Amino acid sequence: MAFDLDLLTSTPDLRTVAPVHARIVRSLRYTHLARRGRGFCCDDLAEELGAPLAVHAFLVFLDEAGRAWPEPIVLNPPCQHRMSYDEMLLVDCAIAAAKGDRAAFDSFLCDMLAPSARTPIWIAARRLMRRMATA
Repeated sequence: MAFDLDLLTSTPDLRTVAPVHARIVRSLRYTHLARRGRGFCCDDLAEELGAPLAVHAFLVFLDEAGRAWPEPIVLNPPCQHRMSYDEMLLVDCAIAAAKGDRAAFDSFLCDMLAPSARTPIWIAARRLMRRMATA
């Protein structure tokens, strides 16, 4: 039985995922580039997220994940339609938080982060997804 390595290592295409997933990934990429270039604008991020009230919650979520991650979070460039593994993981965590599924959330991160490191990300993800849902 042969394995297709491309199939095993492929990640979702932003053009084919749920809109909320794509908004989160595009917001991650925008924030990273805007902070590096010192061109960050809350209005632009609010437009990308689709909810002005989600901006602060998104920044807290990103900062909590960045603080806990064992290595720098890997983001693909904006022109790349495929998600990076870290982008995919952050989206999965946010979606589990939106569903209130702490067990799934913990299962995504348990091999990488201690429970004490996961809790602030969980709280931030819950807040983010509540804010995005009110858009």
